[in-house]
Amino acid sequence: MPKSSNIISNIDIPPSMKEIAFQALKQAIMRNELIPGAIYSEQVLAKEMGVSKTPVHLALVELENKGFVNLLSRRGFEVKALSAKNISEMFELRRSLEKTVVRKITPKLRADELNKLSGIVARIEKTRDPVDFQKHDRAFHRYLAALSGNSYITNALEMVWDLSDWVGASILKQKGGYKSTAQEHLAIYEFMAGGDSEKAAAAMERHLNSTETRFLENFGSDEGD
Repeated sequence: MPKSSNIISNIDIPPSMKEIAFQALKQAIMRNELIPGAIYSEQVLAKEMGVSKTPVHLALVELENKGFVNLLSRRGFEVKALSAKNISEMFELRRSLEKTVVRKITPKLRADELNKLSGIVARIEKTRDPVDFQKHDRAFHRYLAALSGNSYITNALEMVWDLSDWVGASILKQKGGYKSTAQEHLAIYEFMAGGDSEKAAAAMERHLNSTETRFLENFGSDEGD
């Protein structure tokens, strides 16, 4: 058999129209350009985006599966309004899965993996841009999940990470939001680097508990506006 070539694997595959529509709609929801409770037309949005209705519909099906929207038969769709119960359930799942990940991978971490985690933590500490902060925060948690080698855990977490991003940017703007969150990531990393699975899992739990508290406090203040 001929040797495999790296040429094909090195080609950057452009995103599909469905993926472009998905990202555009997701960002519009996260920026509150699409308002929870309002009903929107798939056809009108497709026309505004300059694409056919099919990729928009497929993107909305994925957004519904991830908990962002409700599709309405013959009426279009509406953006869901997250409740305090939704947020608490989301963090209940995150705590369970992400503590399991930390316990599983800490004893097996290689030097190169710790170096990569250290670099991500350093970027989290340096940035004060909410978009960049969320990107690096997601990279940290996603890399830990990837190291577990369990695709079921990773896929389950991808859904709740998306929802976390939806309400996450606003809490970073609160006083001390960036600094405290960065310190929580650093603590997780340092216990993992020291090989202490239980202390790393406890640090992850503290991080997710404090994040949940900030989410719920922000949620309560938004309800009162």
